[in-house]
Amino acid sequence: MPGDAYITQITNWFTQNVAGSQLWAAIGLAAVAAAGLAIAWVILRGLMRLIGSITSSISSRRRRQTQGYTIGVARFAGARGGKLAKALIQTLQDDMSEFSFGAQYEVIKAPAPIATQKQGLRDVARRWLGRASSDLIVWGYRGRGSSAPLHLSILSCEGSLTPAEAQETQVMLPGDFAKASEIVRKAGAYLVARALQPGLARATAFKAEKLEPVAEFLTKCLANPGSLPDETVSLLETDYCAMGLHIGSEDHLIHVAELRRTRLASEKQLDTETQIAARIDLGRALLGMSAKSFDPARVREAMDHLKAAVELLKLNPTIQLANHTANAVQQGQAMLQARQRFSVTGGGGV
Repeated sequence: MPGDAYITQITNWFTQNVAGSQLWAAIGLAAVAAAGLAIAWVILRGLMRLIGSITSSISSRRRRQTQGYTIGVARFAGARGGKLAKALIQTLQDDMSEFSFGAQYEVIKAPAPIATQKQGLRDVARRWLGRASSDLIVWGYRGRGSSAPLHLSILSCEGSLTPAEAQETQVMLPGDFAKASEIVRKAGAYLVARALQPGLARATAFKAEKLEPVAEFLTKCLANPGSLPDETVSLLETDYCAMGLHIGSEDHLIHVAELRRTRLASEKQLDTETQIAARIDLGRALLGMSAKSFDPARVREAMDHLKAAVELLKLNPTIQLANHTANAVQQGQAMLQARQRFSVTGGGGV
């Protein structure tokens, strides 16, 4: 048939001019090479993962035999995230000893937590803490824009908790942390240290003489607050006030009073918790100063601030619930006492 002859001619032409041509052979060779490269890449990735797993396992066993804390820092998301993580690692290695009071620690690179359908970032981070036998992991991101801060999430076992019980702290550092001044970079080391050892923020967990160098460092940070995000400045101020009151020297008491007066006089509206803390710190500082050099006006001012703090505390739902609970307990005790009197007197009165 004419149609069959036409198909035969096309087939013969394709076989002679296309299938047997150098171009077609080159395309086939390229396809085979691409497939070979893809297979090699898959095998290489598998080997890299296996080596990484073995290395991590060896490192974990070594760290279990090493005294001290293990701190993991993951690559940060966002612009220059790797450079910022490297800067924080270097800072921790160089400066965190000033805030660890002699405790040994090791800083290692950690994988960035990636959320899955079944596990969030914290769950993934907790799993890494357990697998790597580490005490703390830091991850975070830098927002867009030249002035965007670096947001850090710190998950810490706080020295005694299990990975499942690890507590998260969120703090901020300048977005140009890698190029920041020495004092700002040390502030990053301090923020990690306070998450690793929460007693540092509570101040009373350490002796006053141990806290003196740390308090002096925080004074330097607060002397130039514009180099740090406002939230971080407020956090460092609260920590310093706790340390200054615990140390109790006149210089520190005066500085605490100045900082808290400035905070209360700020045009920026303060949340209730900040107001309460500022008034309590100011009242305690004024009383401490009066104990060294009595001044009735200063004592009255201290009492005014403390009373104002008490009034604000009464508005706290937890405090209100505690008061209701205490009232209910008193009511129950009164009922038991009344019933006991009735059983003794037979209802005839006493």
